[in-house]
Amino acid sequence: MSKWAIMLQNKVIKEFEIHEGERLIIGRGDDANVRIDNTAISRHHAALEMQNGKPFLQDLCSLNGSMVNGNKIDFIQLSEGDEVMLSKFSLVRGDDFEGKQRVSTSALPMDLEDATIFAPGKPKAKKEEKTPGQNVFHLKVLSGSATPSTVPLAGRTSIKIGKADNSDIITPGFFISANQCFINKREDGYHIMPQSGFIKTMLNGQVLKSPKKLHPGDIISIRSHQIRFEQIT
Repeated sequence: MSKWAIMLQNKVIKEFEIHEGERLIIGRGDDANVRIDNTAISRHHAALEMQNGKPFLQDLCSLNGSMVNGNKIDFIQLSEGDEVMLSKFSLVRGDDFEGKQRVSTSALPMDLEDATIFAPGKPKAKKEEKTPGQNVFHLKVLSGSATPSTVPLAGRTSIKIGKADNSDIITPGFFISANQCFINKREDGYHIMPQSGFIKTMLNGQVLKSPKKLHPGDIISIRSHQIRFEQIT
């Protein structure tokens, strides 16, 4: 277990704990695990997870972005001393917020700096050419009405699958979550991470209960939608 806090201008807005294997959604939405009631934060802004004692941060296609040491990120392993910003809020851990003043987001002044910056349309994925010796993967829809039918993973560090219009693969259907699951690139390959919801994400016919590394040929199932993780040769 480790302690974390959301801060603004050297004031603690929210304190929380995260345990090994846990994944917490930080955002403005009522269903967020760590809720920040401020328009600068998206409904589902970022996710913090703890795996093998190491914290990982994922931006959930937020409008105002997530920054680590001044760089906008999609998914990253956090290290000691990293400066983490979720829009204008700081994400800090350990003893860095001990003795700081506590306030609530409802007490914060709403001024021009609080305005959410709206980015039109869906964020464009980076493109990357295949180089000799490089493994390149993609996701291919085998059945169901998920779109698009193929999603190349080259140059991407995070893929969102779900019913939300800004998903990289949209999986329509009753009770399917807006954010059904995420696929993130790590040093050892691509990992799929389920999200809580009524409909369970399946991997090779088994309910996906925790993050798993993907291997070529693996089948992701969400109700009638089947998506295969493939290596391009």
